Amino acid sequence: MLKPSKKHFIRYDAQTYEEKGFLEVGGKVQKLAEAPRFWQVSATAITQDPTTNERQRKNFKFQTSDRFKLGELAPIVNERIHEDEDYLPDCVSVMVVARVMTEGGV
Repeated sequence: MLKPSKKHFIRYDAQTYEEKGFLEVGGKVQKLAEAPRFWQVSATAITQDPTTNERQRKNFKFQTSDRFKLGELAPIVNERIHEDEDYLPDCVSVMVVARVMTEGGV
């Protein structure tokens, strides 16, 4: 049974990815992701109210229904994040963790 790997993952902020790239690369995720894989994606959007400066978090979690290479994953993640646009104007960060689905989660 496929489970999200505890070792093979990437972590990045979707809003700063173009300047900073991946913040954390675990295991052999880049090598494994050269071939299409199933992925589990967890994202946390942090918004800040411009008048009160209060911060809130919204979590997203999903698994891909098809296999994708790492480079093909970003549009899928962006589409999922943008499904709920009411928080986007006040969004300050979207932390994304993508884990390769492996046999037994290894």
